[in-house]
Amino acid sequence: MLEELEKKLGYSFKDKELLRRALTHVSAEKRKHYETLEFLGDALVNFFVVDLLVGLYPDKREGFLSARKGFLISEKFFNELARKLELPKFIRIKRGRVNETIVGDVFEALWAAVYLDSGRDADFTRELFYRHFKDDILRALKEGRADKDFKTRLQEITQRRWKERPQYRVVSVEGPEHEKRFVVEVDVKGKKAFGEGRTKKEAEQRAAEAMIKKLEEELG
Repeated sequence: MLEELEKKLGYSFKDKELLRRALTHVSAEKRKHYETLEFLGDALVNFFVVDLLVGLYPDKREGFLSARKGFLISEKFFNELARKLELPKFIRIKRGRVNETIVGDVFEALWAAVYLDSGRDADFTRELFYRHFKDDILRALKEGRADKDFKTRLQEITQRRWKERPQYRVVSVEGPEHEKRFVVEVDVKGKKAFGEGRTKKEAEQRAAEAMIKKLEEELG
């Protein structure tokens, strides 16, 4: 199984245990699981995406870059990229199911594992990441998928129809400090929708997206 993933990745691990750990959920192994690697991988993948964005748009302001970064490091987009490697089928888990959150975490852990196994070679790890996913990122940018700021779109809708702003509220925060899950509620004229994410901002975007779909269905 590990050899199959290595072949898809185009990288052979010197330390196979490092790869195995990146693929292991805490329910399968209480001490050698992916959580610490995911913490490191989150920072690495953020850097790869930001570095690419700054190279593509050297004269754009922070707001422009942040909006696109938000999509490109989202759980939803990570799951798209992870499917290219068929990553879900390699994940070791004993309880529950392999959901989007776990796939997103393992995706980040995998790149941390490559980074550590390569002797902390950030340039090598970044180029391998780009080899697999740069075209996907560029396509998302070209198609405007990364431009979608659902909070802004929702506010434009509510201002136009009712001269009001959506109201957001954090419903719950669960999980350990480095693996929090936020649930946010958005209220528009008494109508409610919910969103979940690894950050408050991501959860708000998901809630806004859900509300837009609800309004489109009800109001046409």
